[in-house]
Amino acid sequence: MATIGTHYIKSALGGAKARGLNPKALLRMARIPERPLRDPKARIHVDLVAKLYFGIAKALNDEFMGFTERPIKLGTFALMADYVSTAANLEELFQRGIRFYNQITDELTMSLEVEGDHVYLTTVFKRPELDFEHFYIEYWHVIWHRFASWFIGKPIKLVGAYINYTPIDAEEFRLLFRCPTHLKSKYNRLVFHRSYLTSPLVKTKRELQVFLRRAPIDMLTIPGEDTSLTARINQMLQPAPGQVLLLPTANEMAARLDISEQTLRRRLSEEGKSYQQIKDNLRADLACDLLANKSLAIGDVARQLDFSEPRAFTRAFRQWQGMTPREYRNGLRDKPQFHEELAAR
Repeated sequence: MATIGTHYIKSALGGAKARGLNPKALLRMARIPERPLRDPKARIHVDLVAKLYFGIAKALNDEFMGFTERPIKLGTFALMADYVSTAANLEELFQRGIRFYNQITDELTMSLEVEGDHVYLTTVFKRPELDFEHFYIEYWHVIWHRFASWFIGKPIKLVGAYINYTPIDAEEFRLLFRCPTHLKSKYNRLVFHRSYLTSPLVKTKRELQVFLRRAPIDMLTIPGEDTSLTARINQMLQPAPGQVLLLPTANEMAARLDISEQTLRRRLSEEGKSYQQIKDNLRADLACDLLANKSLAIGDVARQLDFSEPRAFTRAFRQWQGMTPREYRNGLRDKPQFHEELAAR
């Protein structure tokens, strides 16, 4: 997904805060404004969320982000990824990856079981109480699902997610895995069809290095994403490079899809979206992408996003990101520096 709900931002800070770091400083370094975090319905661009996650891991030198008793050094995942990259297929990738982590840490235990047509990927944390809002178990399974999907070049459709707790944000949890959620399970596990296990790995060593350099951005989105109505509308609305974004009304979009406006709204509601949210999220995502191009004036960005004037764009962008387009662009130039500001005062 291109944006992430505020729950997975605030919860991510729990481990760092427990280790004595200043959450406000971490947010500033990731260029995430505090004001939108007060709105449970607000969404933050995935690039900024990825910066926050990496920033926490770097500040703690702990890829477990402070949610386990003992840390695991930065770079461990990259070492594991290199180790599994020569696997013949997805099943061997999982077997190697699980053996790797089970060997180097006692903080979690992973397993892969095949029963009938289904595969069960299970993780048990040694001290789950340290992951008090269940952030890391969800993030850990997201990582493995996205990483495996990326390596075989197609999204792994999940049959179900089994958890032994009630998610704090059930809607956001559903968006993460896009499958039925089963509560009161004995284990925390993901389930998918066994046919994926024979899929060959299709990524090269060079592609893996690019993937790891971008991490965790690419591990927060599903490769190939989905076939939902939301995804279809997003694809229809995407402008060609350099072209002005055109945003039809809900009635016009329904006509393009050959359905009624009422059906459009109902089906989007079932996916946890509204047509207005799709348009706003697309505009916000495109704005961040266009602002990254320093040769493009902010007025030109506003015009490409079909705003009547730059001031209207600035007002909208401030609502999306809690800062002006210029502040966002300036922030892209500044690499976070991890210094004494991180210490809680």
